[in-house]
Formats: sequence, structure tokens, C-alpha cells
Amino acid sequence: MKKTYLALALLCAMPVLAHAEKEMEFAPSYLSVEGDKKPELKQWRDSNTCKGCHPRQWNGWQGSMHSIAFIDPVFQAEWAMGEKETNGAAKNLCGGCHTVLGTVTQTVEFKSESGKFGGFTTQAIANQGVSCEVCHSVVDTNMQHTAMGEHGNASLEIANDKVKRGPFDDAKPRGHKAEYSELHTKSEFCANCHNVFNPVHDNFALEHTYDEWKKSPYAAADIQCQDCHMVPVETAMRVADEMLPAKKLEEHRLGGKAARGGPVRSLVHDHGFVGGNAVIAPLLGVKNGQAHADEAVKRLKSAAALEAKVTGSANAPVLEVTVFNRRAGHDLPTSLTFIRQIWLEVIVRDVNGKELLRSGTLTAENALPEGTVIFQDTAVDVHGKSEHKPWKVASFSVQNTIPAKGSKTVKYPFSLPAGVTDYSVETKLHYRSFDQSVADLLLEDKVIVPSVEMAELSQTYQGLALK
Repeated sequence: MKKTYLALALLCAMPVLAHAEKEMEFAPSYLSVEGDKKPELKQWRDSNTCKGCHPRQWNGWQGSMHSIAFIDPVFQAEWAMGEKETNGAAKNLCGGCHTVLGTVTQTVEFKSESGKFGGFTTQAIANQGVSCEVCHSVVDTNMQHTAMGEHGNASLEIANDKVKRGPFDDAKPRGHKAEYSELHTKSEFCANCHNVFNPVHDNFALEHTYDEWKKSPYAAADIQCQDCHMVPVETAMRVADEMLPAKKLEEHRLGGKAARGGPVRSLVHDHGFVGGNAVIAPLLGVKNGQAHADEAVKRLKSAAALEAKVTGSANAPVLEVTVFNRRAGHDLPTSLTFIRQIWLEVIVRDVNGKELLRSGTLTAENALPEGTVIFQDTAVDVHGKSEHKPWKVASFSVQNTIPAKGSKTVKYPFSLPAGVTDYSVETKLHYRSFDQSVADLLLEDKVIVPSVEMAELSQTYQGLALK
């Protein structure tokens, strides 16, 4: 058993349940390198060298959350905090996905004097996070070796043979060797880092985006992660509405060249991998960062829909709000579902503008008031106490996310003053990547965490009837 496992187990005073078929070299991550050749950073190219032949893909990747996976200041701060509190066990576990090349070359170092809680450094291409070379060096998944029996915790096997793997079986590039990889066309490719398990607490699923997809109608319809996250927002909307993979959409207009000088192909994927994070890239000021943030906002605004109606009686009206997950192929929210926030803001006013009900409006401190309806999981430690540090989370006491193509309804009782029959209802659905308290804790400089209005509905009523 690796020293890192022992350190983490001692810290939490629990046995490590590691029943993998073989001990992994970079435990507690499940990374491995094919062959016996010692990994060195010089065996992989800087992503900027890919730009010459693959400008479309490079422009998509540059400024993406993949490109800043290592330097993301929120991640860095939490990683550093975890490193201190787990006596070094977080280094490979988190680094296994956020800097694959830094982890396999063991060039990641922790600097206790750097940042608010310390910080990690690495070298050269390893600073580029989930780079071109990382994804296109993947040869297999190590799912069969995981204690969870599922993809996750960087369960990737990569090669350092300078051959690039990808989705085309007829590729004949000039600058490197290439091989076809069916894995690159499947959601199982993404699953290796978009499932995260706590190796101490019964491999509890801290992040389960892949599992959410696997149980969804999208998986049943053979719609892969790539069909939504490697195409423009407008195409992803069509995929969700028509429930077809991108390649089966009529007039999808995704054709072009995958490389300069290459053949025209019927479908070429974008490489922005845009999700819901509209905060970090602009905060860092990286090239194309604002464009990625704008794309994230557009995706968020297309993902959900609202319906509202008033039931009950004139003496005891009840506002019923239903939130629909229209176009996300996973839960809303996803990723770290105990950190991400989706919430309802509801305001009921009479015809003179007097408020009869208000819920979910951010305070002057950018905080959610008590009683706000939040679609989020509630994380607890082994004692059932609320906990937000991933390495201490043992379970979810409450699960309140909205599954793909699913919905949830919330009821708001309110009162109508005597003589009041006409009133208006304003309903909004908001999203933000993390609470203001998280930013205040982790970041050295004050950053006001922005929120995105995902959906909005305005209605007027007379008694219980909609005008």
C-alpha cells in the first residue's frame, strides 16, 4: 500500500478500502503509463506547437477550463489546503486529472510559502493542464484496476511514444504518427476524470457526472459527452431537443478540415469543452477566456425552463414552480454538486408593487438568504456534520439535483391581504459555480462571484386565474 494512502487513512482514522486489482504507481490516482520507458516531459509537445496544423482545435482549447485546469486559483487553493490536511495524499489524487503529465513525471512540487494555503508548481507543458498531448496520448482506461469498479480518479493509461490517438481511422498527419482510438468517441473517455471518488470513505462518489449521464435518456439514445460539449451551443440544443447524436442531425454544418492540408470531413469537433464555469477564465485574463465565459453563459441559459401556476384558494394561495432540465445530459447542477448552486428566486407583488412574498434574492453580501430553494446536494462527514472539504466528505445527507430530462416542483404558500385580487409573480432560476463564502475562503483577493440567470418567467394573476 502506498505511503499516500496510509497518510490519508491515518488522518481520517479509517481504513483505506483499496481493492484494485493491482497497485497503481501514481496512487491514489489510477494513472499509468504504457510500456517501460520512463516518463519525461520532453516526450510530449507544448500545446502551442499544435496550433500550426490544428488552429481551430487550438483556439477552442486555449482559454478553456481544460487549458487552465492546473492554474485555476480556486482549485489550487483547495488543493493546497487538502495537501496540508491529508499529509500529502491529495497531490497525486487531484494532480492525476489536473496535470496528468506533471503527475506521471513527478514534477509537481508543493510550495508552502506560495499563496494563501501554499501552492503547487510544475514545469513546461505540465502547466498546461488538460492539454492536447494529454488527451491524444490516452491509449486505454484503467477502469478494471479501480476499487470502485468504474471509471474515475484519473483512470487513464497514457503513452509516451509520440503517437497521437484520435477519432479518425484514416488520418495521415505530417508532423507525427497517428492511431485510431474508438475510446476517443465515447463518454467513457471523459468518465476517467469526470467521476471522482473519495478513496478513504468507501470510495464515495464526490463527483459523478459520468454516472449521471450513464443513467440518462441521452446514454440510451447513444448521445455521448462529445455530442454536446464539443459542438457549438446551438448544435448542443438541437442534440437535446431532437435526441440525436450530432452526426445524425440534418444539416448540422459541422464539417471541415481537422488539420491544414487534410481532407474535408463531415464532422469536426470543437475543443472548447464548455460547461457552466463563467468565472475562472476571465478572472485569470487568459487568451480567449472571456469567449469561453460567454459560451458558458449561453449554455446555462439554454439548459433549463420554468413553469409556474397558482393553486389553492383565494384565502390560501400556493405558487407551484416547476424547474425542467431541458438540455443537460446530466444532472443540474453537476460536477461537485455540493459546491455548485442552482436556486430559485421568487417575488410576488400586488398591483401597487407591495411585496407579498420574496425568496432567493441575494443579500448585499452576495449570500443566499435562509429558506432559499437550492438544487444542490448536502455533503456531510462520517459524523453526519455538514462538510465542504472534498477529502472529508463521506456521504450526501440530501440529494436535490435535477436529472437529465427530469423536473422538480417547489411550492410557495403566500397570503393575499383583504381586498387584493390582482398580483404579479416573478420567477427566476440562477446558477453560480460556488458560493461567495468559498471565494472569500480560498482566494487572496476579494472576488465577487457572479451568477447567471438561467431562466425567467413573469406572470400576472387575478385571483387564482392567469391573465
